[in-house]
Order: sequence, then structure tokens, then C-alpha cells
Amino acid sequence: MIKIATVRESNAQGKRLSGLVAVFVGGTNGIGESTAKEFFLRSTAPRAYIVGRNATRGEALVAKLHAINPQGAAYFLQCDISLLRNVDELCADLLRREAKIHCLFLTAGYMTLRGRTETDEGIDRKMCVNYYARVRCMLNLMPALEAAAEAGELSRAITVLAAGSEGEVRLDDLDLQRDFTLHACLAHCVVMTDFMVEELSRRHRGTSFSHSYPGTVKTGIANELSGPVRLAVKVLYAVLTPWILNVQESGERHYFQMTSQCYPAARAQKPQEGDDNDDEDKRGAGIPPPPGLGVFKAMDGTPGGGAYLLDWDGKTCGDEKVLGKYRDLDMGNLVWAHTMEVFARAEKANARLAKRRASAEAEGSGMRGIPDPVGWRPAS
Repeated sequence: MIKIATVRESNAQGKRLSGLVAVFVGGTNGIGESTAKEFFLRSTAPRAYIVGRNATRGEALVAKLHAINPQGAAYFLQCDISLLRNVDELCADLLRREAKIHCLFLTAGYMTLRGRTETDEGIDRKMCVNYYARVRCMLNLMPALEAAAEAGELSRAITVLAAGSEGEVRLDDLDLQRDFTLHACLAHCVVMTDFMVEELSRRHRGTSFSHSYPGTVKTGIANELSGPVRLAVKVLYAVLTPWILNVQESGERHYFQMTSQCYPAARAQKPQEGDDNDDEDKRGAGIPPPPGLGVFKAMDGTPGGGAYLLDWDGKTCGDEKVLGKYRDLDMGNLVWAHTMEVFARAEKANARLAKRRASAEAEGSGMRGIPDPVGWRPAS
């Protein structure tokens, strides 16, 4: 375990990191909020984009961040990422605003006990928020992440879900259109995330990718539940309090993951694991590893390999038996091909929806009770 005192000693060096730009998707509460606060507390002149659905919470967090660090700049962007078309609009806006992004931090969650709930893009809402939309964000924002890497600066993408909780998946039904259960939903999102961060690292070697398990952290995700189930979750939190990780500590640990050279990109020349005296330039941008720590092993076992599965304490994790089985089945390529197929299917669905909307608008002004203006005619 990496002790919290070690994490705090590393984070205290954050002032050496100036002008970092970070995007927090799902950042209006819980782990995203606490990590954004640590980001503003420790970094010099940081800039953050807080993405979420709740404007009230988002604007309140922006105000808190400005109070923590008046030299920083924070902005709230409202977006429901359960629809890929919304993700595309969000990312286009971010790319217009920023040429370089140093860290993309993905924590958006959607908790419900309902079964498969398809959006009009043909994707289950939970799987979209936990996996597909996150991957879409990474891919869409790669130009800005790669620009940071090319400038020799920090470039990282971290998705917080459940690394280490791998389970069996159905290779012929990865998006669970036929055999959806909540257990299968989690297993599929976890395993697909594992292999996707590795695939992304292989394709974009200047950026470090991590799939993180936050531990049991009391967050606002239970707000998605209702009635007796929501009450039961709150009671469970109360019972488990001695074993629940403080949300502030979770933010500190994730800032460490964002900034420490323990988790370099694949393109950085990889020193030997455990070597804490290696040349800083070989580890890429960030804060040097604390004494006694070096670079960590990536998912494939390579020290500093660029794709990391991280436990709540920042150490590497992952069910080697499950990962080995699916690696032998070429899971990286399977997950990549499947994800691109789902994206293409969603794009076709959105094109059909746009065509229907345009057709409906052409039938009249669309303003109920208000006559069409003189000379108005539908588009041909």
C-alpha cells in the first residue's frame, strides 16, 4: 500500500506543475469534486472544466475552486453523457477552448437497479455512462492530450470504475443486448475498460492511461436511486463507515495518480521497476516518485508500460487469471472493434433522428398556436 503520508508528500510538490488543464467528467460531486479541489489546492495556475448534469452543484463547485486558488480558472459545462451525441458536442466545445489538455478525469456514474434501459442511440444508459461515453471522450480529446505530450508536458486519461473486479464476459454479446443483468453489466464494463486503456496506450504512446478502483467511497451516486433502495444504501454506508475511504483522501490519491511519475506514458523510456534514482527525464512529465517507489507495472506486466490498473491505494491490481484468459483471446482487438461498431451504430441512429427532426420542421413553423409567417414555405 502507498501510505497516505507518502501521497501527501508527493502532492505537496504540485506547485512545480504550472498551467495544467484538466477536464473532470462527472466532477460535480464525490470523487471528481474532491480530486478537482486537490488539483486547485496543489497546482500553480490550474485550469479546470467541470462537466456534469446539475448546474447548481457545478456552479457551486466552480466558486469553491476559485476560492481555493484565485490564480486558477474553473468553468462548468452542463452535459448528460448518457448520449454520445452530447459527448461529441462537449468535446468539440473543449477543443475550441483548449489546444492542450493535460488530464482527462472520468468519474461519471449512473446507479439504478433497472434492467437494460436503451437510449435512442441503442445503448444501455448505464453501459454508456460507465464505458462507451468515457471512451468517446478519450478518443475525441486525444488531439489535445497528444498536443500536451508532444510539448513534453503531462498527458493522462484516468477512468474511475472498478479495476480489479474483472469477471466473465460474453464475447458474442459485449453490449448485452440479449443477456443483460446488473452483474454482467459491471463485469463487461470493467473488462472492456481494462483492455481499452491498454489498446489506447498502444495507439497513443505519449499519453498515460489508467483504470482506477476508488475503494468504497461515500459519493452522491446513490442519488440516482429512489425510495427504499436509496434508504438501504444510506444505511449500508452508515454500517460500513469504519471501512469507507474518506472522499477527501480519495481525491488526494487520485491527484497522485494524475501527477506522479510512477505512472508514465508508454513512450517514456522505461527505467527498471523500483529504481528511485533514475533520470527524471526518462520518466516523462510530472512529480518524481517518492523515495522507495519507482515506476509501476502496466497491465501487461511491463514497468512503465503506459496502461495501468490501479487499486484504491495507487498500487497495481487486476485479476490475472481473468485477464490472461481474455488476453489469449485477443481481447484488445475484440473490444476495439466492438466499440467502434457501437459508435458507428449510434451515429447512424443519430443521423436518422436528425433527418426525422428536419422533416418535421419542414412541415410547418413548429410553433403551436402561432401562424406561419407570411411568405414562409417548407424547405424543398
